[in-house]
Amino acid sequence: MKTPFALPFAVGHFTGKIPLLLPGLLFSTAALAAGTAKEPTLTVTADGTGEPGSYSQDTASAASKMPLPRNETPQSVSVVTPQVIKDYQVKSVNDAMKFVSGVSQGNTLGAIEDGFVKRGFGSNSDGSIFIDGVRSNQGLSMDSTIDHVEVLKGSASLLYGIQNPGGIINLVSKKPQYEWHTHLAGETTSVGGGAGSVDITGPLGDGFAFRLIAERQREDYWRNFGANEHTLLSPSLSWYGEKAAFNISYTEYKFDIPVDRGTAFINKKPVNIPYNQRLDDSANHAWGKNKRLNISYAYSLDETWETHLNYAWMQRRYDSNEVRATAVNAATGIVSRRADANRGFNHQTTYLAWDIGGSPQIWGMQHDIMLGVDYEQNETYKAWSYRGKVSKTFNMYDPIYGEEPPINASTVADAQSNLRTNLYSRSLFAKDSIHLTDKWIAVAGARYQRYTQTASSGWADPQSTLNDRGDAFLPQAGLVYKARPDLSLYGSYSKSFTPSTQTDDDGNVASTEKGTTYEVGAKWQMLPAVSATLALYRIDEKDMSVLINGSTRNIPEARSTGAEVEINGELAPDWNLIATYSHDKTEIVEDDVNPANEGNRLVNAPTNSGSLYLTHAIRFSWLPGEVRVGGGGRYVGSRAGDPENSFTMPDYTVADAFAAWDSKLVGKHTQLKINVNNLFDKAYYGSSGGNLRVSEGAPREIVVSASVDF
Repeated sequence: MKTPFALPFAVGHFTGKIPLLLPGLLFSTAALAAGTAKEPTLTVTADGTGEPGSYSQDTASAASKMPLPRNETPQSVSVVTPQVIKDYQVKSVNDAMKFVSGVSQGNTLGAIEDGFVKRGFGSNSDGSIFIDGVRSNQGLSMDSTIDHVEVLKGSASLLYGIQNPGGIINLVSKKPQYEWHTHLAGETTSVGGGAGSVDITGPLGDGFAFRLIAERQREDYWRNFGANEHTLLSPSLSWYGEKAAFNISYTEYKFDIPVDRGTAFINKKPVNIPYNQRLDDSANHAWGKNKRLNISYAYSLDETWETHLNYAWMQRRYDSNEVRATAVNAATGIVSRRADANRGFNHQTTYLAWDIGGSPQIWGMQHDIMLGVDYEQNETYKAWSYRGKVSKTFNMYDPIYGEEPPINASTVADAQSNLRTNLYSRSLFAKDSIHLTDKWIAVAGARYQRYTQTASSGWADPQSTLNDRGDAFLPQAGLVYKARPDLSLYGSYSKSFTPSTQTDDDGNVASTEKGTTYEVGAKWQMLPAVSATLALYRIDEKDMSVLINGSTRNIPEARSTGAEVEINGELAPDWNLIATYSHDKTEIVEDDVNPANEGNRLVNAPTNSGSLYLTHAIRFSWLPGEVRVGGGGRYVGSRAGDPENSFTMPDYTVADAFAAWDSKLVGKHTQLKINVNNLFDKAYYGSSGGNLRVSEGAPREIVVSASVDF
């Protein structure tokens, strides 16, 4: 893998394109020329930006790369706060998304990658998961280092570059704090096994502070075999001065997890076997290590302007075995299976960015300006791919397990080995939120992005399978009208594009997708601590890619039209609410492979979905501390399983509940808690990667945990 040393070239390469972004640059130049130098003051932001214990958050940085009020953003932004994550034992991005409207589970590559459909679009490896504003390649990105989650709906290409138009999910990590704090936690689960963690942070003097997070987990998998296991170690260091600040963090995450393609739908219904029974084999698992390094530096030029330099490097290395179903005979029970294996998977991401932002007064109006350049390098590599012969000896009605992938020279699939996909991009972007009056805010911006994408494969017969270069001009415009101090209306228009790094089982790379998003909405502060958002949108997508049973399908044109509602916050003292609803009509507008699909629904996109959760804190005179109880459920409507809509995954409602006792039994704070996930033990189907790859939702699980803070 190569390390970029090309930022100066990247910046110089855009000099001929600067007229495209001239208005934003002129605003910046005028402000810098007219500004009066003042003593710089650096803004310091702690973990989260809401009140402790809150289910709502008034500001977010996902839409602007700097903390701004959400009601001044002409896009829908959702936040899963630290308290929600703690209360409901959020351990995955999928767990977090049940509190967000318009996001459902997508193809997860056998449950080893995050995959989400956002407003009808998205899949695994689509680049929509970020950690601290940097595109994640970590597979399953949520871990105990994450403080809260921000979801920016609609196109995010202006600030984040290559994206599909559904939106991004940004995981914001915990930072070192300047007060000593130690958190010890442990848990056990009804499926077997448990986890333990420690989180220590505090000042070191002279402006330095550190944090160390460590965790060890080993829990049985809920299906008839398998286990989830990981070890995490994450140190970080911060320094703050009068003008400057920096943060450096490093995380290592060693894992061993099941590869589970789920069950099969034959004749439009799931095969008639026990819900927890697998069609693959006990050899199915993936094991490896994730690493990520993030370095950020901020400097306050004066009271108005602040500049940032960010560098990030991420690596995901793993090997995997997969005995996969290739056909199912529901009458005889015979499952045709192929035992495959992959060795030497290595995905590396390098990111370097510089920006300058501030809120100057220009021509009597406040401007929230962000200018920047970035360079991103994504390299995906697989050394060896082994393909066994299809066997027809496994009977799902009388299963006997024990098949292992044959790993030898005769089973090497050369066309899927030495498989390398590279995507390099260089960008220049500008954004300005202009406060025209105390009621009107105009938002304008654009990104100019150049990219190079290559792919090759084969040891014995090397082949170059892709060599694509191009550029994109991605504008965004929006308008916010603050009708009242507690009510704002907005509208926006934006473009997106996605040259994909996703490859199918045959090594094919998905097409470059291009999207256009239109959105209008309203944001209302219903009560002092309760916020509501209404969004109406339409997204047009060209050259959409879908992965079905391991093969990439291209959809020339698709559309999503919908409405979303979210209500979050404290209804009354000690009562917290989360309520969401989404209606999304998706359709295939054009299909050149099968024109009969035109008008069909998009895969994994529910027409209706919603959730309702309520939490209450209770105090008793006879019991020290307080008791927190909460619960609720999420509804996900029926979803198409493939572009042909040949089968449908039924709708489902899954309920969760918890009860916690908080006191000062030990140290500053002690908590004993019980969480019951899938309270009524509902059998449901989370997503489809084709009729032979339908993921099943986990049954009821009881988690008992305890934590102490010093």
